Formats: sequence, structure tokens, C-alpha cells
Amino acid sequence: MKERIRNLFLENKRLHSAEIYLLAVLLIFGVVVCFLLPISAGYDEETHLMRVWQMSDYTFLPNEEKTPFPAVYWELSYRRQFIVRAVEPGLWEKYGSLPMDAYDYVYGTVETRSVYSPPLLLPQAMVMRFLGRSERLPALPVYYLIRLIGLFSYALLAWLAVRFIPFGKWILAILAASPVAILQASTISADAISNGIALLFIGGAIAIANQKEIRWKEWAWLALLFFILFLGKVNIVPLALLPFLIIRPSRFNMRFGYLLLLATTAALFAIEVVGWNLLAYSQLLTAPEGTNPAGQVSFIINNIPDFLSILTQTIRGRWFSYLLDWVAIYGFAYWPVPAWTFYIFAVALIVALFINTDSVPTRTRFGLLFVFIASYIGTYILMYVTFNPVGFKSIEGVQGRYFTTVMPLLFVGLAGLPILKRIRIPSAFPVILSVLSLLFYTTGMYLSYHVVCGSQFYQAGLCYQPNYKNWAPDEQYSNPVSTQLTIKQEIVLECNGASEIRVWVNASKANPPGATTFILQDVDQGHEIIQETVGNTEFPNGDWFTLHFDPDWESLGKFYLLTITSDTTGPQIAYSLRAEYPAGKLYENDQPMPEDMIFQTGCVAGWDAPRHTNAP
Repeated sequence: MKERIRNLFLENKRLHSAEIYLLAVLLIFGVVVCFLLPISAGYDEETHLMRVWQMSDYTFLPNEEKTPFPAVYWELSYRRQFIVRAVEPGLWEKYGSLPMDAYDYVYGTVETRSVYSPPLLLPQAMVMRFLGRSERLPALPVYYLIRLIGLFSYALLAWLAVRFIPFGKWILAILAASPVAILQASTISADAISNGIALLFIGGAIAIANQKEIRWKEWAWLALLFFILFLGKVNIVPLALLPFLIIRPSRFNMRFGYLLLLATTAALFAIEVVGWNLLAYSQLLTAPEGTNPAGQVSFIINNIPDFLSILTQTIRGRWFSYLLDWVAIYGFAYWPVPAWTFYIFAVALIVALFINTDSVPTRTRFGLLFVFIASYIGTYILMYVTFNPVGFKSIEGVQGRYFTTVMPLLFVGLAGLPILKRIRIPSAFPVILSVLSLLFYTTGMYLSYHVVCGSQFYQAGLCYQPNYKNWAPDEQYSNPVSTQLTIKQEIVLECNGASEIRVWVNASKANPPGATTFILQDVDQGHEIIQETVGNTEFPNGDWFTLHFDPDWESLGKFYLLTITSDTTGPQIAYSLRAEYPAGKLYENDQPMPEDMIFQTGCVAGWDAPRHTNAP
């Protein structure tokens, strides 16, 4: 192994083209994503940032001390907006120089749910410590530098993985630079380093397995890989099976070497995984509602047929949506990803399988595929145990991004198949295709997050606003509209080309013979846009009811008033759980209410706007 290391870093200084591609793509597109994605718009960035803040004070056990948290990050957080909109223009000019204490601190109990091993966020914590706390740089530059150090950490680990692996370099490089992999690497998250560790373990384990024999030096490298692996998130732990499946015990050129590696691995697992999680999860102040990991494990063991049914139904019903989300998604799925991102990346990945590669030992191939299955199923089991109530009838909480560390096992395991070697494809093809998919992905990210109705440039239909973050339309309804109850909602249009308004209604309690009237007024111009009376039998039970009108090409900023009344007992109107629409108020019989009506206006936007026959 020492000779291989020397060859990799000293004698063989030349980079493989897959390594060059990986570094270039990660550093170019990764940096772009770092700055395109709004503050805290990545998955769980808020809770990871709290952990970074705690660790920057050298408090490595989560929630060990009540550390005041800079309120500036909550004030600027995209995640804390009730209505999801395009980023405010001039964000950097307006907020770029704000100090860390610009909005004071959040005192009291500031809990983080990020209870992962400290090394996964250590580089980010050091940036916060020395540039935020010590040098007192403004809050925004520190935030983006924390994102960048996470990206660079991932790039280093992923590059080492591609450099070490003796075959399937292009497959691994393209997977390591997938849209979702870049998203996770470019946000403040434990996933950046944890995903990089998983890739490094796969590449390093295969490299060692490719040696003629395992001596003490190779043994030590394996032990080091296990030590690094167990620092990662629990979802990558099943990768520990890989070396034991692809390396025969007889190849260990020392007495009891294989058994000693087993014992060392078990000890590291007990200390790093079991020990740390028992310690860290005891600091988690608020566990997911209804969860009981010990009780869930007991349920699985005592009800294996029922659990297998739950598992298979979940996989069968959702595998395709998870597959799409594994390829590409924006944070919390607030905005849709351009469809061509999925198509082009899928073709790039398939084409990469045909790039000429060295032969893969049969034992290694089957080991990779077996660990893929174990890791894939293990992801569901882990989520069921930790995030679902005991005996729940489906497995909730699984997300496609969790398979970023699982899918390389499948595709590397398929690399070099004899049937694929019959067709040779130049590496330039998957390179061009994967870069093109990332161009679609980042362009869509810019349009979605920074242009009002920007996503309509790559998807059909109207632009509907407001875009609710906390979407729960059936949680709270008004009393039925009637002769005794008139409902009004103030609306400020956020786009030109308004041509629809829709309201979430429930007509289950409505009087069928009656009718309900909708009046939409342009308050600024002093005229009615809509006055429509609808029979109560035409309303849905818990769905949108839509009213159409001629497009208003100067609707941006206009003040509308929607009035709903009935000549008898009409439908119920969905309300938000709290005041979420600051631009207008809700009234019942002209009395202001603390909630808002759940409604949306639809505007002709994107490429449809200039092509519309009535557009100026």
C-alpha cells in the first residue's frame, strides 16, 4: 500500500482526466451554488449552523451549554419566511456589512438537532471561530466562507476517492459531482464531509482489495479507513461490510490479521458510533414526536412479516420519486428542477458505464452490489427506527439525497461488465452531458431563487403566488360562508399578467340548493374584475376552486380585494394557522382576523408572457 501511495502522490504526479473533471466541476459549479442558494435554503442549514456556532466556542457536545445564537442569521434566513419568494434584490448591498450582533442574540434554549460527530463540522466551526468570533468579520461573508470550506472539504475527499479507486473512475467522478451531491456539499451541513468520507472509504477499500496481499501496512490503512468511516453519519455505517466481502481472509499475510481487523472494526464501531450516539442523542432536547428507537427495534423484531410489508410497500410506492430527488432537487423542494436536468444526467451516467475500464474482480463486483442492497434497505430501516412512531404503517422521512452515498456502490459494481466493453465511448461524451445537466440545474436555481416567477421559464402553466412554505390547507377552515358571515381578503399582486385567482374550499357542510358569490375588486382602479355566483354543488371538498379573468399585464403591485358571500350556508374557506401573508389582511364581517385566507393568484409568466396574443 505504501508503494501505491507513493505512486499516487510522488512518482505519478499526473492527474487522471476524471480527477481533473471532478475538481473543475466541484469548484466551479459548487462555488456558484454556494452563492446562488439563499441563506438557510439548504436542507437543515439552520440547525447545522447552530451546531457550528456551539463548536466554535469549543463546545463539542451538542446543546451542552446555552450559547446565545446570532439573531442576524435568523432574520436573514430564507427558511423562516412563511411565503417563499425570490430573494430580495440587493441583498449583499443591504446586509453584507452587518456585524454578527446586528440584531442582538437569541438567548435561552437554542437547540440544535445536529448531533453528529464533531469532525463533520469542524472545518466550518474553525471558520466561525477565527473569522466570526475572533476577527469579527460581517455575518454574511462568514456564512458563505463556512459554506465554501465545507465544499472544499468535500472536494478533497471526493478527489482522493477517485484517485485511489483502480477502476470506474469516471462513474465515481460523475456521481460525486451530481446536482444533489453538489447541493449538499455547498450548504452548511454534516453531509458535505460525511458524503466525502463515504466516497473515500469506497475508493480506498477497493484500492486495498486490489493489492496482491494484505500486509501490516495495508492492514493499518484499512484500520484508518474504518476509523474515518465511523466518524460519518450513521447512514454510511453499512459500508463497513465492503472490505470484509471483497478481501479474502487468506490474502492477509499475517497471523490472525483478518480476525484482528474484525475486532478492531468492532471496537471502533462501539466507541465512535454507539458511544458517540448514546452520548450525543442524550443531549437532544426535543426528540421527533412519537419516536422510541428501542420500541421500534422491538416492534421490528417481534413483527417481521408486518415490517417487511411496510418496507416493500414504501419502496414500491416511492422509489421513483426518491430516484428523481437523488439526481436533483432544490432545498426543501420549494421550487421545481428543470426536467432536462434529470434526463441529461441519467444519459451521462449510463454512457459513463461504457467508458473503457479495467476488469473488475468478480468478488469485488458482488461485494459492491451486496453492500448496495444492504445500504439501500438500511436507509429505510434507519429512518423507520429514528423518525417514525412505533409500528407506523409507512416509512416517513426518507429523502432521495440520502442515497448519494449508496448509488456509487451500484454503478461502480456495474462498471467494466464484459457486455459493456463491446461498445467504447469516449469520455468526452459523459463529460459534456453531465456539465450540461449542471448548467440546467444551476440556471434553474438562479431563475427560481432570484427571479420572480423565474421557474415558469422552464415549466408550463401559470405562476401561482403566494408559494406557501407551511402547506397545510386542511388544518383550519372558517365557519361556512353564509348570510351571517362574509369573508374578505386583501391581496397585493406580485407579478404582471394576473389571470386567475383560486381559493382552497371545503363544501362538505354547504347547502346544495344555495349559491356563493365571489367578487374580486381592483381597489386602485376602483372597478370589479370578477363577480361570479357559483352553485354550492360545484365546489370541491378540500381542493382549489378557481376563477378566471382576462390577463392584467400591469397587475404587479396592484391592490385587490376578494369578497366571498353566500345566500345560504356556503362552503368553508381554508385559513392559515397563523398570520403568514403580511401584504394583506383577512376580515370576517369587516373585523380583522389573526389568520389569512389560503389563496393563490395565477400570472402568465416566463416564455408564455411575451408570446401571449394580448401581451403588448
